[in-house]
Amino acid sequence: MGRKKTVSDADLLEAARAVFVAEGMGASTKEIARRANVSEGVIFQRFATKDELFFAAMIPPPADVTRMFRQSRWKGRGLIRELTLAMLEFSRRALPVMLPLMMHPGFRLEDLAQRHPDSPIFVLRREIGPFLQRERDAGRLGPVDVRGASLLVWSFAQAMAFFERLGAHGGKFDPEIIQAAIDCMWQGLAPKPRRRRPKPRARA
Repeated sequence: MGRKKTVSDADLLEAARAVFVAEGMGASTKEIARRANVSEGVIFQRFATKDELFFAAMIPPPADVTRMFRQSRWKGRGLIRELTLAMLEFSRRALPVMLPLMMHPGFRLEDLAQRHPDSPIFVLRREIGPFLQRERDAGRLGPVDVRGASLLVWSFAQAMAFFERLGAHGGKFDPEIIQAAIDCMWQGLAPKPRRRRPKPRARA
């Protein structure tokens, strides 16, 4: 009968993620073992290589934003605002993990998608387009290309989180600036007002 694990894989990966985020992919497995309160030998019993440990640990955090695609009570402008803010909050949490991951020479986004198809970042990527398509079909968005609209919302959230990570605006944008940017984005996504037909003139 095998000896019971004293530290779960989830706890070990959480410790590894914290160390990799803080120190990059060059972080030592000795420090990871210390943080997880195990020996280095335990790490390599469970993960054949440091790279295997790295890619297993560096998974973006969970995201509640996916629930908005099915259960949102918001419509139109309010929906775009709430969706964008939720994606921004997710990006703020995901970026510290994604940056070291992207720096790894063996990183390819599509490989990560195959290994972890249910990771929030890939669920978001799959669902935002069809979601915006449904909004457009319902007349709550203008006649926009949903691929471009998806990229606009996604890239806005990523860019804002990235600039905050660089230290812009003290590390966090003022909500009024974010709202102003969302308002500008909405102007391009909003349904176009219907032209009123001129009333027929009464005959004399």
